[in-house]
Amino acid sequence: MIACTALAGERFVITIGTVQREIPADRLAMTLEVTATEKTIEASVTSLDHLLETFGAQIATLNYPATAVNVKERKTQKAWEWNDQKKVPLGFSSSAMLSLNLLSLTNYGKLLTYIGTHEEYEIRWMRMSGSAEGLARKNAIAEALQAARIKASLLAKEGGAKLGKLLEVTEEEVELPEATFRARNVGDPHEGTAAYPIEVLVRVRAKFELSGK
Repeated sequence: MIACTALAGERFVITIGTVQREIPADRLAMTLEVTATEKTIEASVTSLDHLLETFGAQIATLNYPATAVNVKERKTQKAWEWNDQKKVPLGFSSSAMLSLNLLSLTNYGKLLTYIGTHEEYEIRWMRMSGSAEGLARKNAIAEALQAARIKASLLAKEGGAKLGKLLEVTEEEVELPEATFRARNVGDPHEGTAAYPIEVLVRVRAKFELSGK
């Protein structure tokens, strides 16, 4: 929260309003790596094919469409491990990068369990999103601006001035805080109610005109 006066006699106050909202996630994007290591190239390729086929069957079992999974790239290379600071050959490793786009999280927990209990699979990247995210952000901007106005009004009152019109407002980029930290001015009545929650955090910097009483 910042208050300042311009050199030319213009009086104004600048404040910051922050609002954090929790909304339910209903979509998921994921990059998944699948790896098969065998003694020969042919065996590793065959093993990878089997893993991909099995994963496709699992996706179908969880009622996700086949189009939810796409193979982005495949490669085969020599596989090694370190033993007493020495490189020991294991054979060949065939891997595939999968792109998953789920439009429902109904069986997401079961999918995570399957991935977590099979060492051949590794999640490389994941992002949840919600269909209500756009509306939630729009509403949060209005609430953040209102919070900034309330701060500015208090400052104006303490300084013996009257709060005037809004001169300028900008939305600032801000990283989500740690799960245990809530940097906000307005509480969220729906916090903790979503099965797979995602956070919407909005911060605005507003400049208001000040005038004498």
